[in-house]
Amino acid sequence: MKRMNTIAALATLALGFLTGLTACGGDDPADDPVTPSTGVTVTLRSQSISEGAEVDAASTTTLDLTYSVMVKVASSANITLNGSAVTATVNAHDVTSIQIPLALSEGTNYTITIPAGSIVASSDATASAPAFTLNFKTKAAPQAVNNDATALARRLGWGWNLGNHFDTSSSKDGEPMSYTENGKVIKYWDKATPAAQLYTNLKQAGASTVRIGVTWGNYQTADPWTIDAAYMAEVKQNVDWAEAAGLNVILNMHHDEYWLNIKDASTNNIINDQIKDRIAKTWTQIAATFKDKGDFLFFETFNEVQDGQWGWGTNRTDGGKQYRTLNEWNQTAVDAIRATGGNNATRWIGVPGYASSPTFVVADDFTLPSDPANRIMVSVHFYDPSNFTLTPEGTYGKSEWGHTAAVGKFEEGSNEDFVTRTFTSLYNKFVVNNIPVYIGEYGCVMHTNDRSNLFRNYYLEYVCRAAHTYGMPLCIWDNNSVGGGDEHHGYFNHNDGTYLNNMQQLVQTMIQAATSNDASYTLLTVYNKAP
Repeated sequence: MKRMNTIAALATLALGFLTGLTACGGDDPADDPVTPSTGVTVTLRSQSISEGAEVDAASTTTLDLTYSVMVKVASSANITLNGSAVTATVNAHDVTSIQIPLALSEGTNYTITIPAGSIVASSDATASAPAFTLNFKTKAAPQAVNNDATALARRLGWGWNLGNHFDTSSSKDGEPMSYTENGKVIKYWDKATPAAQLYTNLKQAGASTVRIGVTWGNYQTADPWTIDAAYMAEVKQNVDWAEAAGLNVILNMHHDEYWLNIKDASTNNIINDQIKDRIAKTWTQIAATFKDKGDFLFFETFNEVQDGQWGWGTNRTDGGKQYRTLNEWNQTAVDAIRATGGNNATRWIGVPGYASSPTFVVADDFTLPSDPANRIMVSVHFYDPSNFTLTPEGTYGKSEWGHTAAVGKFEEGSNEDFVTRTFTSLYNKFVVNNIPVYIGEYGCVMHTNDRSNLFRNYYLEYVCRAAHTYGMPLCIWDNNSVGGGDEHHGYFNHNDGTYLNNMQQLVQTMIQAATSNDASYTLLTVYNKAP
Protein backbone atom coordinates (compact mmCIF):
# COMPACT_ATOMS: atom_id res chain seq x y z
CA MET A 1 0.00 0.00 0.00
CA LYS A 2 2.83 2.44 0.78
CA ARG A 3 4.26 2.05 -2.76
CA MET A 4 0.86 2.61 -4.33
CA ASN A 5 0.33 5.76 -2.30
CA THR A 6 3.70 7.08 -3.44
CA ILE A 7 2.87 6.51 -7.08
CA ALA A 8 -0.48 8.24 -6.65
CA ALA A 9 1.22 11.23 -5.06
CA LEU A 10 3.75 11.53 -7.86
CA ALA A 11 0.97 11.35 -10.43
CA THR A 12 -0.90 14.13 -8.66
CA LEU A 13 2.26 16.26 -8.52
CA ALA A 14 2.94 15.74 -12.26
CA LEU A 15 -0.60 16.68 -13.16
CA GLY A 16 -0.34 19.86 -11.12
CA PHE A 17 2.97 20.75 -12.79
CA LEU A 18 1.49 20.32 -16.28
CA THR A 19 -1.55 22.36 -15.29
CA GLY A 20 0.76 25.08 -14.04
CA LEU A 21 2.61 25.14 -17.35
CA THR A 22 -0.65 25.58 -19.19
CA ALA A 23 -1.72 28.35 -16.90
CA CYS A 24 1.58 30.18 -17.38
CA GLY A 25 1.10 30.21 -21.20
CA GLY A 26 3.73 29.61 -23.94
CA ASP A 27 3.64 30.01 -27.77
CA ASP A 28 0.66 31.87 -29.20
CA PRO A 29 -1.98 29.19 -29.89
CA ALA A 30 -2.75 30.92 -33.19
CA ASP A 31 0.72 29.89 -34.44
CA ASP A 32 0.20 26.22 -33.65
CA PRO A 33 -1.25 23.68 -36.08
CA VAL A 34 -4.84 22.88 -35.23
CA THR A 35 -5.37 19.30 -34.08
CA PRO A 36 -9.10 18.51 -34.03
CA SER A 37 -10.74 15.51 -32.48
CA THR A 38 -9.79 13.40 -35.51
CA GLY A 39 -6.11 13.76 -34.56
CA VAL A 40 -5.04 15.33 -37.91
CA THR A 41 -2.12 17.80 -37.67
CA VAL A 42 -1.09 20.07 -40.55
CA THR A 43 2.55 21.16 -40.46
CA LEU A 44 4.85 22.66 -43.10
CA ARG A 45 7.49 20.19 -44.27
CA SER A 46 9.38 22.18 -46.93
CA GLN A 47 9.33 25.32 -49.05
CA SER A 48 10.92 26.08 -52.42
CA ILE A 49 12.10 29.57 -51.39
CA SER A 50 13.86 29.97 -48.06
CA GLU A 51 13.48 32.93 -45.73
CA GLY A 52 15.65 35.86 -46.87
CA ALA A 53 16.63 34.20 -50.17
CA GLU A 54 17.65 36.10 -53.29
CA VAL A 55 16.06 34.59 -56.39
CA ASP A 56 16.02 35.18 -60.13
CA ALA A 57 12.90 37.08 -61.16
CA ALA A 58 12.55 35.43 -64.56
CA SER A 59 12.90 31.81 -63.48
CA THR A 60 11.11 31.96 -60.11
CA THR A 61 7.46 31.63 -61.05
CA THR A 62 5.99 29.71 -58.11
CA LEU A 63 6.40 29.17 -54.39
CA ASP A 64 5.88 25.51 -53.50
CA LEU A 65 4.88 24.63 -49.92
CA THR A 66 4.73 20.97 -48.90
CA TYR A 67 2.76 19.84 -45.84
CA SER A 68 2.60 16.77 -43.63
CA VAL A 69 -0.78 15.64 -44.97
CA MET A 70 -2.92 16.05 -48.06
CA VAL A 71 -4.21 19.62 -48.12
CA LYS A 72 -6.54 22.00 -49.89
CA VAL A 73 -6.91 25.78 -50.01
CA ALA A 74 -9.75 27.07 -47.86
CA SER A 75 -12.41 29.12 -49.63
CA SER A 76 -11.80 31.89 -47.11
CA ALA A 77 -8.04 32.00 -47.74
CA ASN A 78 -6.54 35.48 -48.11
CA ILE A 79 -3.02 34.84 -49.38
CA THR A 80 -1.12 37.97 -50.40
CA LEU A 81 2.11 38.92 -52.17
CA ASN A 82 3.19 42.39 -51.07
CA GLY A 83 -0.38 43.05 -50.03
CA SER A 84 -2.00 41.94 -53.28
CA ALA A 85 -4.15 38.82 -53.31
CA VAL A 86 -2.81 35.74 -55.08
CA THR A 87 -4.57 32.45 -55.74
CA ALA A 88 -2.92 29.27 -54.53
CA THR A 89 -3.63 25.86 -56.05
CA VAL A 90 -2.96 22.32 -54.95
CA ASN A 91 -0.17 20.60 -56.89
CA ALA A 92 -1.87 18.14 -59.23
CA HIS A 93 1.03 15.69 -58.92
CA ASP A 94 1.52 15.96 -55.16
CA VAL A 95 -1.62 16.82 -53.19
CA THR A 96 0.43 17.45 -50.06
CA SER A 97 1.77 20.65 -51.60
CA ILE A 98 0.36 23.93 -52.84
CA GLN A 99 1.70 26.28 -55.48
CA ILE A 100 1.49 30.06 -55.26
CA PRO A 101 2.03 31.84 -58.60
CA LEU A 102 4.65 34.60 -58.62
CA ALA A 103 5.04 37.45 -61.10
CA LEU A 104 8.26 39.06 -59.95
CA SER A 105 10.25 42.13 -60.94
CA GLU A 106 14.03 42.43 -60.70
CA GLY A 107 15.63 44.07 -57.66
CA THR A 108 12.52 43.98 -55.47
CA ASN A 109 11.75 42.87 -51.89
CA TYR A 110 8.73 40.60 -51.43
CA THR A 111 6.59 39.32 -48.57
CA ILE A 112 4.12 36.45 -48.85
CA THR A 113 1.51 36.18 -46.10
CA ILE A 114 -0.72 33.16 -45.50
CA PRO A 115 -3.10 33.64 -42.53
CA ALA A 116 -3.89 30.74 -40.19
CA GLY A 117 -6.77 28.66 -41.50
CA SER A 118 -5.96 29.24 -45.18
CA ILE A 119 -4.47 25.80 -45.76
CA VAL A 120 -6.53 22.92 -44.36
CA ALA A 121 -6.37 19.14 -44.31
CA SER A 122 -8.25 17.47 -47.13
CA SER A 123 -9.67 14.92 -44.69
CA ASP A 124 -10.83 17.45 -42.11
CA ALA A 125 -11.31 21.15 -42.83
CA THR A 126 -11.12 21.93 -39.11
CA ALA A 127 -7.42 20.98 -39.14
CA SER A 128 -5.40 23.86 -40.59
CA ALA A 129 -1.79 24.93 -41.01
CA PRO A 130 -0.45 27.77 -38.87
CA ALA A 131 0.08 31.26 -40.25
CA PHE A 132 3.04 31.60 -42.60
CA THR A 133 5.11 34.62 -43.66
CA LEU A 134 8.01 34.58 -46.12
CA ASN A 135 10.38 37.45 -46.97
CA PHE A 136 12.66 37.23 -50.00
CA LYS A 137 14.07 39.42 -52.76
CA THR A 138 14.91 39.23 -56.44
CA LYS A 139 18.27 39.87 -58.06
CA ALA A 140 18.85 43.28 -59.54
CA ALA A 141 18.93 43.67 -63.32
CA PRO A 142 22.37 43.96 -64.92
CA GLN A 143 23.68 47.51 -64.84
CA ALA A 144 23.75 49.42 -68.09
CA VAL A 145 27.44 49.22 -68.96
CA ASN A 146 29.10 50.79 -71.98
CA ASN A 147 32.82 50.11 -71.96
CA ASP A 148 35.51 48.28 -73.91
CA ALA A 149 34.19 44.93 -72.73
CA THR A 150 30.64 45.47 -73.95
CA ALA A 151 31.85 47.12 -77.17
CA LEU A 152 34.00 44.08 -77.90
CA ALA A 153 31.04 41.82 -77.16
CA ARG A 154 28.97 43.65 -79.76
CA ARG A 155 31.78 43.34 -82.27
CA LEU A 156 32.34 39.60 -81.76
CA GLY A 157 28.60 38.91 -81.68
CA TRP A 158 27.61 35.35 -82.44
CA GLY A 159 30.41 33.05 -83.49
CA TRP A 160 31.07 29.54 -84.76
CA ASN A 161 33.75 26.93 -84.08
CA LEU A 162 35.57 25.03 -86.83
CA GLY A 163 35.51 22.16 -84.38
CA ASN A 164 37.26 18.83 -84.90
CA HIS A 165 39.29 20.08 -87.83
CA PHE A 166 42.68 21.64 -87.04
CA ASP A 167 42.22 20.65 -83.39
CA THR A 168 42.60 16.99 -84.43
CA SER A 169 45.27 15.33 -82.28
CA SER A 170 47.22 12.10 -82.27
CA SER A 171 48.63 13.06 -78.86
CA LYS A 172 52.14 12.54 -80.23
CA ASP A 173 54.86 14.96 -81.26
CA GLY A 174 55.60 14.96 -84.97
CA GLU A 175 52.86 12.41 -85.79
CA PRO A 176 49.74 13.97 -87.31
CA MET A 177 46.66 11.78 -87.40
CA SER A 178 46.09 10.12 -90.77
CA TYR A 179 44.16 7.11 -92.06
CA THR A 180 42.46 5.93 -95.22
CA GLU A 181 38.70 5.52 -95.52
CA ASN A 182 37.06 4.41 -98.79
CA GLY A 183 40.23 5.23 -100.64
CA LYS A 184 40.43 8.76 -99.21
CA VAL A 185 43.15 9.94 -96.83
CA ILE A 186 41.56 11.35 -93.67
CA LYS A 187 43.68 13.92 -91.82
CA TYR A 188 41.09 15.59 -89.62
CA TRP A 189 38.34 14.37 -87.31
CA ASP A 190 35.62 16.28 -89.16
CA LYS A 191 36.65 14.61 -92.45
CA ALA A 192 36.32 17.97 -94.19
CA THR A 193 38.31 20.15 -96.56
CA PRO A 194 37.27 23.74 -95.84
CA ALA A 195 37.13 26.17 -98.74
CA ALA A 196 36.61 29.92 -99.03
CA GLN A 197 32.88 29.37 -99.53
CA LEU A 198 32.61 28.05 -95.97
CA TYR A 199 33.49 31.44 -94.54
CA THR A 200 31.45 33.39 -97.08
CA ASN A 201 28.34 31.40 -96.19
CA LEU A 202 28.97 31.79 -92.47
CA LYS A 203 29.11 35.55 -92.91
CA GLN A 204 25.94 35.54 -95.01
CA ALA A 205 24.18 33.47 -92.33
CA GLY A 206 24.91 36.20 -89.78
CA ALA A 207 28.00 34.95 -87.97
CA SER A 208 30.49 37.61 -86.86
CA THR A 209 33.32 35.44 -85.58
CA VAL A 210 35.01 32.11 -86.33
CA ARG A 211 37.02 30.35 -83.65
CA ILE A 212 39.71 28.13 -85.16
CA GLY A 213 41.13 25.67 -82.66
CA VAL A 214 44.54 24.32 -83.63
CA THR A 215 46.67 21.50 -82.21
CA TRP A 216 50.28 22.37 -82.97
CA GLY A 217 52.31 19.65 -81.23
CA ASN A 218 51.58 16.94 -83.80
CA TYR A 219 53.43 19.14 -86.31
CA GLN A 220 56.47 19.72 -84.09
CA THR A 221 59.26 17.20 -83.58
CA ALA A 222 61.78 18.48 -81.02
CA ASP A 223 63.34 21.58 -79.54
CA PRO A 224 63.25 24.32 -80.90
CA TRP A 225 59.73 23.06 -81.68
CA THR A 226 59.55 24.31 -85.25
CA ILE A 227 56.02 24.03 -86.65
CA ASP A 228 55.70 22.25 -90.00
CA ALA A 229 55.57 24.96 -92.67
CA ALA A 230 52.88 23.28 -94.79
CA TYR A 231 50.60 22.95 -91.78
CA MET A 232 51.13 26.56 -90.79
CA ALA A 233 50.32 27.61 -94.35
CA GLU A 234 47.09 25.58 -94.27
CA VAL A 235 45.99 27.24 -91.04
CA LYS A 236 46.90 30.65 -92.43
CA GLN A 237 44.89 29.99 -95.59
CA ASN A 238 41.74 29.50 -93.50
CA VAL A 239 42.44 32.66 -91.53
CA ASP A 240 42.85 34.53 -94.82
CA TRP A 241 39.54 33.18 -96.13
CA ALA A 242 37.76 34.23 -92.95
CA GLU A 243 39.33 37.70 -93.18
CA ALA A 244 38.23 38.06 -96.80
CA ALA A 245 34.68 37.13 -95.78
CA GLY A 246 34.64 39.90 -93.18
CA LEU A 247 34.75 37.65 -90.11
CA ASN A 248 36.65 38.01 -86.86
CA VAL A 249 38.93 35.06 -86.06
CA ILE A 250 39.95 33.62 -82.69
CA LEU A 251 43.03 31.43 -83.15
CA ASN A 252 44.24 29.26 -80.30
CA MET A 253 46.37 26.40 -79.00
CA HIS A 254 43.80 23.62 -78.61
CA HIS A 255 44.43 19.90 -77.94
CA ASP A 256 48.08 20.30 -76.98
CA GLU A 257 47.17 19.18 -73.47
CA TYR A 258 49.12 15.96 -74.00
CA TRP A 259 52.34 17.94 -73.59
CA LEU A 260 50.85 20.69 -71.43
CA ASN A 261 51.07 18.34 -68.45
CA ILE A 262 49.84 20.65 -65.74
CA LYS A 263 49.68 18.05 -62.99
CA ASP A 264 53.37 17.19 -63.22
CA ALA A 265 54.42 20.76 -63.98
CA SER A 266 52.71 21.99 -60.83
CA THR A 267 54.91 19.78 -58.65
CA ASN A 268 58.17 19.75 -60.62
CA ASN A 269 59.84 23.03 -61.55
CA ILE A 270 62.10 21.35 -64.14
CA ILE A 271 59.09 20.01 -66.05
CA ASN A 272 57.34 23.34 -65.68
CA ASP A 273 60.34 25.24 -67.08
CA GLN A 274 60.53 22.87 -70.05
CA ILE A 275 56.84 23.34 -70.82
CA LYS A 276 57.03 27.12 -70.49
CA ASP A 277 60.00 27.13 -72.87
CA ARG A 278 57.96 25.19 -75.45
CA ILE A 279 54.93 27.45 -74.93
CA ALA A 280 57.09 30.51 -75.61
CA LYS A 281 58.71 29.02 -78.71
CA THR A 282 55.40 27.79 -80.13
CA TRP A 283 53.51 31.03 -79.56
CA THR A 284 56.43 33.07 -80.92
CA GLN A 285 56.11 31.22 -84.24
CA ILE A 286 52.31 31.55 -84.38
CA ALA A 287 52.37 35.22 -83.48
CA ALA A 288 55.19 36.03 -85.91
CA THR A 289 53.24 34.42 -88.76
CA PHE A 290 50.22 36.63 -88.11
CA LYS A 291 51.77 39.78 -86.67
CA ASP A 292 50.79 41.92 -89.66
CA LYS A 293 47.13 40.84 -89.56
CA GLY A 294 44.61 43.47 -88.53
CA ASP A 295 42.53 43.58 -85.38
CA PHE A 296 39.99 41.14 -86.80
CA LEU A 297 42.38 38.48 -85.46
CA PHE A 298 42.38 37.48 -81.79
CA PHE A 299 44.67 35.01 -80.08
CA GLU A 300 43.63 32.59 -77.34
CA THR A 301 46.48 31.14 -75.29
CA PHE A 302 45.03 27.70 -74.47
CA ASN A 303 41.85 25.67 -74.60
CA GLU A 304 40.75 23.48 -71.66
CA VAL A 305 43.91 22.92 -69.64
CA GLN A 306 43.31 20.53 -66.73
CA ASP A 307 44.71 17.30 -65.28
CA GLY A 308 42.26 14.97 -67.02
CA GLN A 309 39.62 15.11 -64.30
CA TRP A 310 37.86 18.27 -65.51
CA GLY A 311 38.18 20.16 -62.26
CA TRP A 312 37.54 17.20 -59.97
CA GLY A 313 41.13 15.99 -59.71
CA THR A 314 44.13 16.89 -57.58
CA ASN A 315 43.54 20.56 -58.37
CA ARG A 316 41.10 20.47 -55.42
CA THR A 317 43.67 19.19 -52.95
CA ASP A 318 47.03 20.60 -54.07
CA GLY A 319 46.68 24.01 -52.45
CA GLY A 320 46.22 25.84 -55.75
CA LYS A 321 49.41 24.63 -57.43
CA GLN A 322 47.77 23.78 -60.76
CA TYR A 323 45.91 27.10 -60.84
CA ARG A 324 49.11 29.05 -60.23
CA THR A 325 50.88 27.01 -62.92
CA LEU A 326 48.21 27.93 -65.47
CA ASN A 327 48.57 31.58 -64.47
CA GLU A 328 52.29 31.28 -65.25
CA TRP A 329 51.57 29.65 -68.61
CA ASN A 330 49.11 32.37 -69.60
CA GLN A 331 51.73 34.99 -68.72
CA THR A 332 54.38 33.12 -70.74
CA ALA A 333 52.15 33.02 -73.81
CA VAL A 334 51.15 36.69 -73.54
CA ASP A 335 54.78 37.76 -73.17
CA ALA A 336 55.80 35.70 -76.22
CA ILE A 337 53.02 37.19 -78.36
CA ARG A 338 53.72 40.78 -77.35
CA ALA A 339 57.46 40.35 -78.00
CA THR A 340 56.87 39.66 -81.71
CA GLY A 341 55.78 43.25 -82.26
CA GLY A 342 53.76 44.53 -85.19
CA ASN A 343 50.04 44.42 -84.54
CA ASN A 344 50.67 41.80 -81.86
CA ALA A 345 51.81 44.60 -79.56
CA THR A 346 48.16 45.56 -79.05
CA ARG A 347 46.20 42.54 -80.29
CA TRP A 348 43.43 41.26 -78.00
CA ILE A 349 44.44 37.99 -76.29
CA GLY A 350 42.03 35.61 -74.60
CA VAL A 351 43.14 33.58 -71.59
CA PRO A 352 41.26 30.68 -69.96
CA GLY A 353 40.99 29.60 -66.37
CA TYR A 354 41.33 25.98 -65.31
CA ALA A 355 39.35 23.67 -67.65
CA SER A 356 37.94 26.86 -69.24
CA SER A 357 35.30 26.69 -66.52
CA PRO A 358 33.46 29.80 -65.29
CA THR A 359 33.78 28.39 -61.77
CA PHE A 360 37.56 28.69 -61.79
CA VAL A 361 37.90 32.12 -63.43
CA VAL A 362 35.72 33.78 -60.80
CA ALA A 363 37.76 32.14 -58.03
CA ASP A 364 40.61 34.02 -56.35
CA ASP A 365 43.20 31.55 -57.68
CA PHE A 366 42.78 32.88 -61.22
CA THR A 367 44.81 35.97 -62.06
CA LEU A 368 45.01 37.89 -65.31
CA PRO A 369 48.41 38.16 -66.97
CA SER A 370 50.25 41.43 -66.68
CA ASP A 371 49.90 43.17 -70.04
CA PRO A 372 51.30 46.58 -71.03
CA ALA A 373 48.65 46.84 -73.77
CA ASN A 374 45.82 46.16 -71.30
CA ARG A 375 44.08 44.00 -73.89
CA ILE A 376 43.35 40.72 -72.15
CA MET A 377 40.03 38.89 -72.46
CA VAL A 378 38.73 36.02 -70.32
CA SER A 379 37.77 32.83 -72.14
CA VAL A 380 35.22 30.38 -70.72
CA HIS A 381 33.17 27.46 -72.02
CA PHE A 382 29.58 26.64 -71.13
CA TYR A 383 28.03 23.19 -71.60
CA ASP A 384 26.11 22.88 -68.33
CA PRO A 385 24.49 20.50 -67.63
CA SER A 386 26.71 18.22 -69.73
CA ASN A 387 24.44 15.19 -69.30
CA PHE A 388 21.82 17.13 -71.31
CA THR A 389 24.09 19.05 -73.71
CA LEU A 390 26.80 16.48 -74.51
CA THR A 391 25.81 12.97 -73.42
CA PRO A 392 22.02 12.69 -73.11
CA GLU A 393 22.24 9.01 -74.01
CA GLY A 394 24.74 8.20 -71.26
CA THR A 395 24.04 6.45 -67.97
CA TYR A 396 23.11 9.73 -66.28
CA GLY A 397 21.71 11.39 -69.39
CA LYS A 398 18.82 13.83 -69.28
CA SER A 399 16.35 14.51 -72.09
CA GLU A 400 14.83 17.81 -70.93
CA TRP A 401 15.90 21.13 -69.43
CA GLY A 402 14.29 24.11 -67.76
CA HIS A 403 11.35 24.92 -65.52
CA THR A 404 8.82 23.02 -67.64
CA ALA A 405 10.87 19.82 -67.82
CA ALA A 406 9.24 16.68 -66.44
CA VAL A 407 10.29 15.37 -63.04
CA GLY A 408 13.30 13.08 -63.35
CA LYS A 409 14.12 14.19 -66.89
CA PHE A 410 16.24 17.23 -66.00
CA GLU A 411 19.36 17.81 -63.92
CA GLU A 412 18.42 19.35 -60.57
CA GLY A 413 20.06 22.72 -59.97
CA SER A 414 21.07 23.29 -63.60
CA ASN A 415 18.08 25.09 -65.06
CA GLU A 416 17.56 28.76 -65.94
CA ASP A 417 18.62 30.12 -62.58
CA PHE A 418 21.97 28.34 -62.85
CA VAL A 419 22.62 30.02 -66.20
CA THR A 420 21.84 33.50 -64.92
CA ARG A 421 23.74 32.92 -61.68
CA THR A 422 26.85 31.77 -63.59
CA PHE A 423 26.72 34.63 -66.08
CA THR A 424 26.05 37.16 -63.32
CA SER A 425 29.23 36.09 -61.52
CA LEU A 426 31.28 36.60 -64.69
CA TYR A 427 29.59 39.92 -65.40
CA ASN A 428 30.15 41.31 -61.92
CA LYS A 429 33.80 40.25 -61.70
CA PHE A 430 34.93 41.16 -65.19
CA VAL A 431 32.53 42.93 -67.55
CA VAL A 432 31.56 45.77 -65.21
CA ASN A 433 35.27 46.21 -64.55
CA ASN A 434 36.00 46.65 -68.26
CA ILE A 435 37.47 43.17 -68.77
CA PRO A 436 35.85 41.37 -71.74
CA VAL A 437 34.55 37.82 -71.31
CA TYR A 438 33.67 35.57 -74.23
CA ILE A 439 32.18 32.09 -74.28
CA GLY A 440 34.54 30.38 -76.69
CA GLU A 441 32.40 27.24 -76.75
CA TYR A 442 28.81 26.46 -75.92
CA GLY A 443 26.33 24.05 -77.40
CA CYS A 444 23.88 21.21 -77.09
CA VAL A 445 23.75 18.06 -79.18
CA MET A 446 20.86 17.24 -81.47
CA HIS A 447 18.68 14.86 -79.45
CA THR A 448 17.01 11.83 -80.98
CA ASN A 449 13.34 12.68 -80.40
CA ASP A 450 11.21 15.70 -81.19
CA ARG A 451 10.22 16.52 -77.59
CA SER A 452 13.81 16.56 -76.35
CA ASN A 453 14.83 18.76 -79.27
CA LEU A 454 12.21 21.31 -78.25
CA PHE A 455 14.01 21.59 -74.92
CA ARG A 456 17.35 21.66 -76.71
CA ASN A 457 16.24 24.59 -78.85
CA TYR A 458 14.89 26.38 -75.79
CA TYR A 459 18.19 25.84 -73.93
CA LEU A 460 20.24 27.27 -76.79
CA GLU A 461 18.05 30.36 -77.16
CA TYR A 462 18.03 30.97 -73.40
CA VAL A 463 21.83 30.67 -73.11
CA CYS A 464 22.34 33.02 -76.08
CA ARG A 465 19.94 35.62 -74.70
CA ALA A 466 21.53 35.37 -71.25
CA ALA A 467 24.99 35.88 -72.79
CA HIS A 468 23.75 39.01 -74.56
CA THR A 469 22.06 40.25 -71.38
CA TYR A 470 25.33 39.99 -69.47
CA GLY A 471 27.55 41.42 -72.20
CA MET A 472 29.30 38.29 -73.46
CA PRO A 473 29.70 37.08 -77.07
CA LEU A 474 29.69 33.34 -77.70
CA CYS A 475 30.70 30.73 -80.28
CA ILE A 476 28.65 27.58 -80.95
CA TRP A 477 30.54 24.29 -81.06
CA ASP A 478 30.18 22.48 -84.41
CA ASN A 479 31.86 19.17 -85.22
CA ASN A 480 30.31 18.63 -88.67
CA SER A 481 28.23 15.65 -87.52
CA VAL A 482 24.94 14.60 -89.09
CA GLY A 483 22.06 13.22 -87.04
CA GLY A 484 21.53 13.16 -83.30
CA GLY A 485 22.81 11.61 -80.10
CA ASP A 486 25.86 11.99 -77.90
CA GLU A 487 28.42 14.48 -79.29
CA HIS A 488 26.38 15.29 -82.42
CA HIS A 489 26.89 19.03 -82.98
CA GLY A 490 26.25 19.69 -86.68
CA TYR A 491 25.11 23.13 -87.93
CA PHE A 492 27.16 23.97 -91.04
CA ASN A 493 28.92 21.72 -93.52
CA HIS A 494 32.64 22.29 -92.86
CA ASN A 495 33.44 22.12 -96.57
CA ASP A 496 31.22 24.84 -97.97
CA GLY A 497 29.11 26.35 -95.16
CA THR A 498 25.75 24.98 -96.26
CA TYR A 499 23.37 24.07 -93.44
CA LEU A 500 23.38 20.61 -91.86
CA ASN A 501 20.46 18.92 -90.08
CA ASN A 502 17.95 21.62 -91.15
CA MET A 503 19.56 24.00 -88.68
CA GLN A 504 18.84 27.29 -90.43
CA GLN A 505 15.92 28.32 -88.20
CA LEU A 506 17.73 27.43 -84.98
CA VAL A 507 20.90 29.23 -86.11
CA GLN A 508 18.92 32.37 -86.88
CA THR A 509 17.20 32.15 -83.48
CA MET A 510 20.55 31.90 -81.73
CA ILE A 511 21.99 34.83 -83.69
CA GLN A 512 18.98 36.98 -82.85
CA ALA A 513 19.18 35.99 -79.17
CA ALA A 514 22.91 36.74 -79.04
CA THR A 515 22.80 40.09 -80.83
CA SER A 516 19.36 41.74 -80.79
CA ASN A 517 19.04 45.03 -78.91
CA ASP A 518 15.24 44.88 -78.95
CA ALA A 519 14.27 45.89 -75.39
CA SER A 520 11.10 43.81 -75.56
CA TYR A 521 13.10 40.63 -76.26
CA THR A 522 14.17 39.60 -72.77
CA LEU A 523 15.13 36.52 -70.82
CA LEU A 524 11.60 36.50 -69.46
CA THR A 525 10.04 36.41 -72.93
CA VAL A 526 12.30 33.46 -73.79
CA TYR A 527 11.45 31.82 -70.46
CA ASN A 528 7.75 32.13 -71.17
CA LYS A 529 8.16 30.22 -74.46
CA ALA A 530 9.54 27.10 -72.78
CA PRO A 531 8.14 23.81 -74.15
